[in-house]
Amino acid sequence: MSGSTFRYETPSAFRTALKERFGQIARVDRRYRLDELQRQFAYDRTLARLFRSDDADRWVLKGAGALLARLATARHSKDVDVFFDATDADVNDAVDALRAALRIDLGDHFAFDVTRVAPLHEEAKGARVHVNARLGPTSFAGFHIDVVVGTVMTGTPDVVAPLTPLNIEGLVRPNYRVFPIADHMADKLCATIGTYARDGQPASSSRVKDLVDIAIIAITHAFSAEALRTAVVSNAAMRKIELPERFVVPDTIGWGARYPRIAAEAPGTVPDYDTAISLASQIFDPVLDATAIGVWDPSARAWSPQ
Repeated sequence: MSGSTFRYETPSAFRTALKERFGQIARVDRRYRLDELQRQFAYDRTLARLFRSDDADRWVLKGAGALLARLATARHSKDVDVFFDATDADVNDAVDALRAALRIDLGDHFAFDVTRVAPLHEEAKGARVHVNARLGPTSFAGFHIDVVVGTVMTGTPDVVAPLTPLNIEGLVRPNYRVFPIADHMADKLCATIGTYARDGQPASSSRVKDLVDIAIIAITHAFSAEALRTAVVSNAAMRKIELPERFVVPDTIGWGARYPRIAAEAPGTVPDYDTAISLASQIFDPVLDATAIGVWDPSARAWSPQ
């Protein structure tokens, strides 16, 4: 617990206070919806338990949640993606560690019920854990947590502040360990160019949201060419996919049609589709042919020699 005392003695008092806070945020900034703020806070209460658990140094936040923790104007996530970074750990070990973390009492009146666990049908070994977050006896938010153990992380996790920008006296809010930005970009690239089983047949990616995230990272974050090249090669090897000579999306027309709607889900500025394709090509083409040097400069939107 923190040094100060949590001021809300009952779940109902805390729920009322949260509704007031969320309403204030939504009124000031129309980009935020009440249901999104409530769901993000449930994620925060989940992650607070992971990063206060005995396995805190093994958990790493991935996916859109990691990007949102880095950048408040990123696309909101409808789930939580975490990596259990432990040598020789299997999926059951990771799920057991998650269950143990969710049972931690942080004095915030929250409790978590695991309602279902199912295997993930993706390259990484993992499980989808369905969770109901309760504030006292009443349901607060339902969501799922994708837990993976078989993924590649070539860099060191970054440490960032919690998701929801609320300062509540006495509330336990540890910082998060998040996926390194180069690994995040490599994961998005390989997810875009990879193929997936759909109705028993191989199919190309339909994850337009990955291009949205690439574009957001491209205009907000710096990363080294060397780190990105290492991450891309390692991620492709893990997925057993052949890297292309240059960046391409699977379906230019289809992705172009869907991109604006998904980009609009982010509360901040997102490059348009053509700009996103251009940025992705500027970043990845020199990495794919191993000619990129220096550091990506998000302000100049170009590779800059060190």
